[in-house]
Amino acid sequence: MQLPDKTIQEFKDMVKEEYGKEYTWTEASEAAHNILRYAEVLLEIATKEQRRQKRLEEEPKGFHLNGEGYTCSICGQSASNEQSWYDKYGIKCMICQRAIDRNEIPASLAKNRESWYSKYEIESAFNVKGPTLRYWVKAGILKARTVTCDGKGVHMQLFLIKDNKGTLPPKKMVESQMVKDTSKGEGWFRVEPWYRYVDLREHLKGYKIMDYLCVAKEEVSAKA
Repeated sequence: MQLPDKTIQEFKDMVKEEYGKEYTWTEASEAAHNILRYAEVLLEIATKEQRRQKRLEEEPKGFHLNGEGYTCSICGQSASNEQSWYDKYGIKCMICQRAIDRNEIPASLAKNRESWYSKYEIESAFNVKGPTLRYWVKAGILKARTVTCDGKGVHMQLFLIKDNKGTLPPKKMVESQMVKDTSKGEGWFRVEPWYRYVDLREHLKGYKIMDYLCVAKEEVSAKA
């Protein structure tokens, strides 16, 4: 869609008034068109979601989505056509949906990502290696939920915070931080683990996970 010159000029004037920045005509035109394209994408997404909600009124138990490019909100894998499922909890692949139907995991996980850790998130947040995490699960230190491939084999393993109450902290407490990387010059950033910016023992006070971590040289590592 081609924006009229008047709209571009109004955008150029607005940027100058609000932010004190003088855009050239080319910069203003490009920025205005980018905003327009972004708005069009958001409108398309909202329209699709509106259609799904309307269909959900007629099929409240859920339905398959037509087409490809969808992602399961639980395992993150592809969920397209007959291998997809949409209901009030959002988009899921059929492996995760059937696991929900078998009561292996609650459907609410699809909407509330803050209520559980994936295996990768546990390993990353607490610097846990695979063998140590397996030991923790086997020893009952952490309680895991397993999504099976229709009852045969493991599709994914996850850890509900409510299953590990008093052991695992809320995910917001162990979020990595984006910091400037001055060694690479202006405008560079890197991700740093949360435990470099807190007193670990105080930060995790009251959570049993602390009993299975050791601290050395500002690094956290897991104890088997």
